[in-house]
Amino acid sequence: MQNKTWALSVLAAGLLGLAAGWFLRSTRDPGMPPPASPEPKKVSDASCLADEMAARAKWLAKEGAPAETPPAAGRVRGRLTLPWQERKKSSYAYAIYAFTADGKVEGPRNFTNTDRFEIADGAAGRKAILFYPLLENLTFPYQVVDVPAAGEVEVALRPRIPYLLSGRVVDANGSGVGGVTVIVHETIGLPGDLYLAGRPATAAVVERSSEAAVSPAAPAMEDIVNTYVKIDPLAGRLSHGVTTDTKGQFRLPVTSPTDPVPVSIVRSPSEVLKEETVLPGSGELRLVVPNQ
Repeated sequence: MQNKTWALSVLAAGLLGLAAGWFLRSTRDPGMPPPASPEPKKVSDASCLADEMAARAKWLAKEGAPAETPPAAGRVRGRLTLPWQERKKSSYAYAIYAFTADGKVEGPRNFTNTDRFEIADGAAGRKAILFYPLLENLTFPYQVVDVPAAGEVEVALRPRIPYLLSGRVVDANGSGVGGVTVIVHETIGLPGDLYLAGRPATAAVVERSSEAAVSPAAPAMEDIVNTYVKIDPLAGRLSHGVTTDTKGQFRLPVTSPTDPVPVSIVRSPSEVLKEETVLPGSGELRLVVPNQ
């Protein structure tokens, strides 16, 4: 009897459950889609983690210093007054350097067959605009100007034909010494003109070596020489030199025939054969170095 009662109770509970389900289905809107099954939780991939880390870093990072603003540019317009010997040439070339008051150097800017030049990408400020003759057959004039920000300034440079210091390097036996470099060191007033607000601790120099070009109209090979130029704005020194030919002969441009100039004879930067001071206008030099 008890088993029969328990079976009837289970059957009644099942019927009640079916009736409840039928009632819920009948009350839902027929056009409503069935409830969606819960979407399984996705596992974050590397890109999601990277995005999340970047977002957190941006939120946690402190505000940094603003990006540096590039210095305002100024424009330099220049004009050369060349000697007639240069103006009559069919082709000529030169470079323009700008030495700044804070010890930097801008350039070279190279120009060909024109007596006008323009530099539009240099920083504003005080600087010395210097003419550099690529063939080193002219002097190295400069002009100090204050270049305005977003403005322009004009310069006028007048290169001159230099005086040629000529001579011969020989050893103690009187034989010519070829292949050595004779360098003259001239003083220029650039530091006093440029560094009015005080000299910087260091300053960039211009140092160039070049080989003479050979053409069918050029002299014999033994007369082809290499050249050397160094401009030190902080020391106020212009050094330039040439290699001697096979007979030990040389010719060097100097600014003045009357001002004494120091001369160095070197075989390499670390091997100085002789140093002395000479007077350019005293005639052809004879410089004696020890036997090698």
